[in-house]
Amino acid sequence: MVRILSAVLVLSAVTASATPSMPSFEVSAAQLQASIAALRASQVQAKVAASGPQIDSMAWDLQRYERDIAQMRNDLRWLQQRLRRAGSNQPGRPGQPGQPSDPSLRWDIQRLVRDLAQTSRDAQWRLNDLRFLASSAEKDEALVAPATRLLDAARRLKNETNWFSMDARFAYFDFTRAGYTFEGMDLDRNSRDVDTNAQSLQEEADKLLTKVRP
Repeated sequence: MVRILSAVLVLSAVTASATPSMPSFEVSAAQLQASIAALRASQVQAKVAASGPQIDSMAWDLQRYERDIAQMRNDLRWLQQRLRRAGSNQPGRPGQPGQPSDPSLRWDIQRLVRDLAQTSRDAQWRLNDLRFLASSAEKDEALVAPATRLLDAARRLKNETNWFSMDARFAYFDFTRAGYTFEGMDLDRNSRDVDTNAQSLQEEADKLLTKVRP
């Protein structure tokens, strides 16, 4: 009997020494927190890696809009010259569009108005994207440079749309005097819309830069 009890005690001691001890609650909690922190860091890193190219893409688009608006300003001045020249060739006939001396004038005016409306819509879509991005942005040094480029592009776009909207207000009277009343109204409305969108883009770009700057 004594031998049996001794064997049981020896076996119990061997088993206890071979079985690893369970970690304490504090150790388990610390390990869980470390895992969550590592997962969070990887998620943030992936988000930053995706956000940088998105911001750069927006900056490129805003630069393209700026070039498009600058070209439209030149086209608008050209159309105004043609309107005045066509009017001088048709004395005594105010308000009569599409004079034979410039048969493509109406089409060129309508094309300008359509292009301006499309640019305004494109800017609105980009504004929606920027608002979503700015709402979820977090502080990160890696995003400061692209956000700065975006803000610079937004400021230049706003400057260009501001000049265009002022030109459009003066051109409106040339359009209406020549009989292109509806086109003049569309030009005035679309120029205001694109200028408003440019202003909002600048404001959102400024918010984004503020949020990502450490």
